Formats: sequence, structure tokens, C-alpha cells
Amino acid sequence: MKVVLFLNKDLEANISYNLLKSELLNHDVRIYYSDTVGNPNNRAEDLVKLDYYEKEFFSNELPGLINENKIESSFEFFDSDFNTFPIEKSPNVNSTAFINEMKDFNPDLFISIRFGKIFKDEIIKVPKFGLINLHSAILPDYRGIMGTLHAIKDKNNKIGCTLHTIPNSGIDTGEIIEIAEVDVNWKRSLFWNIVQLYPIGAKLIVKALKNIESGEVLISEKQNLQEEVLFGPNKRRF
Repeated sequence: MKVVLFLNKDLEANISYNLLKSELLNHDVRIYYSDTVGNPNNRAEDLVKLDYYEKEFFSNELPGLINENKIESSFEFFDSDFNTFPIEKSPNVNSTAFINEMKDFNPDLFISIRFGKIFKDEIIKVPKFGLINLHSAILPDYRGIMGTLHAIKDKNNKIGCTLHTIPNSGIDTGEIIEIAEVDVNWKRSLFWNIVQLYPIGAKLIVKALKNIESGEVLISEKQNLQEEVLFGPNKRRF
């Protein structure tokens, strides 16, 4: 199948890609990345630190440390050496030029993982089998940004991720395909707990890809959209 992968250039999305890679090699894939998710201004200090380790340290410092220490690894970073699939920084996904480019490519499926841009109706209509997104929290309870932080703040013993459709520009309003859960490790950091969601999330994506390729219709369920949309806490609310 022709698959377009939209993701954010950070640790979690890069981990997801590496876990998906063996399956993606069976498809014609293009990758587009964003640099940030949500509003980067007025973030709480601890979330600024989290952002640093997810992006700056992971993308710009860790690869060099691995090379300097001659550590052998099959992990593929989104850097200048990446050549498995075509990859580029995402343009405006809703622009006429990009929509036409995608129509020419004629994709079967769009997959979004932590992508920092909002898709609008016209681009969503392009892929034959639509657009699916891996949301790093359990829907419908934790729509929006930093759902795992809010779940842990609410003293939930389980956190999870949700694979869902994106039928329009609403925030995490699509139908739920599947949810995967893990236990919260209260002895570990928020960062550690968030990262645990992506191995189980990657399995959901692989399962969906295989089902679509075999001709199955993805079964999904509408959400109860009474829950509010959550946002990453700012300095005042953290």
C-alpha cells in the first residue's frame, strides 16, 4: 500500500517509527515531520525540560554520544543519515500545493503520530482508507494535549493510547479503533510512563495496517464527546 506517515520529530515518534519499520518496509512510504506540538510559549519549567529531552537532547546530542562511545545500535534516527524512506519537514498540509502532491501520490492511508498540525477536510479526503492517529491517552476521557499527565494527576492506575480515525479537523473526535493500556509505574517519571505507550501503540498500528491490506474494514466506535479538551498546563496551572 501507499502510506504517508505524519509525525513529530521527537523521541516518542522516532521510537514508534523504529517499531513500525519492519512492517513499513512492505509498503511505499513517505514521511513528513513537524517540529512541535501545541503552543510552545508559557510552558511550565518542568515541561520545558521534558521538551528538551524529547527533542533537543534526543535528536542533536544522543546520536553523537552513541557514535563517540562506539555503541552499536540498529535504531534509526531522523537525521541526515536517514535514507530508508523519503522524509522531509512538513509544509502546510492544507495548502493546495500539498493536497495536489498527495493526490498525485494517490495514497491508501495516512498515519499520524504526535503530528503538530491540524488536518482539514480536503486533505483528509485524499487517502483511500482515510487518516488514523495514535493518541497518547485513553479516549474519550483525555482528549487534547498531555493526556497522560492529566491521567496521572487524576491518580489513575492505568494509562494508555488510542488508535482512532480523523474524519475532520476536530481535536481527537474521531471514532475509536482500539485502545491499549499499561499500568502506571508510580516510581518512575512522567517521561518514562509516556514512553511506555508507544510500543503498545505501534502494535495497534501494525494490526490496523495488516487488516486494511487484507481487505478487512476497520471496526470503530463513536466517542462520547461530552468530555472537555485538555491542554498542557502553563506556568500558572502546573
